[in-house]
Amino acid sequence: MQISEKGFYRILNSYDQNDPRKHVDWTTDFTRELPIRGIVDPMPITIPQAFKQDCVKFLDLPALSVKRNKIWQTLSYGAYYSAVLDFASALIELNITELSAVNIIGFNAPEWNIAFMGSIHAHNLPVGIYTTNNPEACLYVSEHSECELLVADTREQLQKYLSIWDRLPKLKAVVLYNDNVHHIKNIPPNRKVYNWNDFLEIGKKSNNLKVVDQRTSQLEPGNCCTLIYTSGTTGNPKGVMLSHDNYMFIVAQHLKKYKIDDGYRIVSYLPLSHVAAQLVDLIGLFRWGGHLYFANPDALQGSLINTLKEVRPTFFLGVPRVWEKIYEEMQKVAKSNGLIKTMIAIWAKSLGKDGTFAQTHELQPPTCFGLAETMVYQQVKKALGLDKAAYLLFGAAPLNPKIREYFLSLNMFLINAYGMSECGGVQTLSFPENFSQFDSFFMSSAGQAIEGTQMKIVKHDEDGNGEICYKGRHIFMGYFKDDASTRQAIDEDGFLHSGDIGKIDSKGNLIITGRIKELIITAGGENVAPILIENELKKHLEFISNCMVVGDNRKYLSVLLTLKQDQAAKGKLTSEVISEFQAHGSQATTVEEAKLDPNVKKHIQSLIDQTNQQVISKAQQIRKWTIIEGDFSVETGELTPTLKLKRKVVEKKWQGEIERMYLDSKL
Repeated sequence: MQISEKGFYRILNSYDQNDPRKHVDWTTDFTRELPIRGIVDPMPITIPQAFKQDCVKFLDLPALSVKRNKIWQTLSYGAYYSAVLDFASALIELNITELSAVNIIGFNAPEWNIAFMGSIHAHNLPVGIYTTNNPEACLYVSEHSECELLVADTREQLQKYLSIWDRLPKLKAVVLYNDNVHHIKNIPPNRKVYNWNDFLEIGKKSNNLKVVDQRTSQLEPGNCCTLIYTSGTTGNPKGVMLSHDNYMFIVAQHLKKYKIDDGYRIVSYLPLSHVAAQLVDLIGLFRWGGHLYFANPDALQGSLINTLKEVRPTFFLGVPRVWEKIYEEMQKVAKSNGLIKTMIAIWAKSLGKDGTFAQTHELQPPTCFGLAETMVYQQVKKALGLDKAAYLLFGAAPLNPKIREYFLSLNMFLINAYGMSECGGVQTLSFPENFSQFDSFFMSSAGQAIEGTQMKIVKHDEDGNGEICYKGRHIFMGYFKDDASTRQAIDEDGFLHSGDIGKIDSKGNLIITGRIKELIITAGGENVAPILIENELKKHLEFISNCMVVGDNRKYLSVLLTLKQDQAAKGKLTSEVISEFQAHGSQATTVEEAKLDPNVKKHIQSLIDQTNQQVISKAQQIRKWTIIEGDFSVETGELTPTLKLKRKVVEKKWQGEIERMYLDSKL
């Protein structure tokens, strides 16, 4: 156990006989320093210490690039470091209280990174806020985190805060980085709103560099560096306190695993308020000496593929929905191919799975695998902008095993990164060497625990399924201002209780089978993990975009289905869905027509019958289903910003449809 002398005496002076673990194993006070627990390799280091080392090491190399007015603008590591010091100096000049929060709300951009790192250098806490938050959700995070300064990208985000500023007495100023304050007419005269460059100029003209240096030199690895607010699938989000060492330890483990000869080129598009994006785009970036390219704000609406083709990243992390969208587009292309191209693609995919296994295990690949690689795999990767990617990852939510297998057939190994905010983002990684074969277990596996951590399953059933728990230097400090939730999350042995259900094979590979809070307990008392059934449904019903199984305290399970729809025409089915329905005698072209068409109903029922044959018990079979209008989305509230399903929201929104599926009490 390692802790500074100052931290040691603080623990002695605040020792609580009624709760001896408080301020030692965990804390909910972000002014505290926690001991470094477990192995001391690598040696603990603070983020500013590492950032300075790396910026000097990579001084003239490109760090951050953003396209503005259709031209890439780039900051070197030297310029990045200078901007961070200017931002920190400006915070001090404006008397932003040490250790108060700096909230950041806006799409990924160099200014986001600079504000984050600059806040840490001034000994403030950077706190990201999702851009999709409404004013009340913004108010909750800003009030709870005790925000004194806000960094926002556009007038849209500023307007949210102008509407709630009266309820945030600690908020002193707003800094705007992708808009011009002088063009916004409704800013009250008593509100301080700065343009980004003007704010940095305040820091540049100040004489605060010695103060910044003094503050960073007093930081310890066990101090809190940021608050990550969970995306809140249930209730208000909690403020996850992460220490410098939490992040630096995780990144150190990644540095051992990820080896790229062509330099680290990364496309930033996932919300930087999320732990995974912070780990890669903020902290991992400078440790790797990487070059970060910021995607356009409409990346997830279709422009991401253009950025990928232009940048050709060597490292790419996508949430499952991104991989699903890529898969869907590739399916469209495949259907438009002629006979010869189709036959070549089928031939290449038949070799892909075994060939990739051989390639990643230094075995002899199948005959003609090299030819397939040249003719098909490389062409597909190039069309996606992923031909230079040494590592392809997914995380934040489950990915349909069928989609993972599809990419594997095209020589694209998708690494499953499993973790949560409370463990610094990563607990397991599914590297190829973890597996003796790419079988059905592999397709659902999240891989092995990262080096230097422990993982176990508690309260498991006869099949080995139980709660996934883990411990190590990556475990968070605690939930800000929430002792009760923290005690519940971290047990007396220092293990974090994830709330996820899974099992571990003989080689230490984890498969996640559900989530405790999402478990459906039927009226007959059987526990059902809906995610597994939903994955099976998506595998058989390829025309659905989303689905949600319901049945808590009910006699049987039912499911809500959403159909794939044309983005440009609300309610209109995609051409692929229309074609499939036509093949089964339907003329439906809209969701409304499909809901009423007996041929569509018959087709869906037959596929659900097939799905029911795959589940392990009668209690897990789907008895009723209904098609609902629209789709689940962040904008309409059914998905979190990281695209996790908000089951309670969906249940409430579609309560009438759910109740109608249970009107027949005979089943």
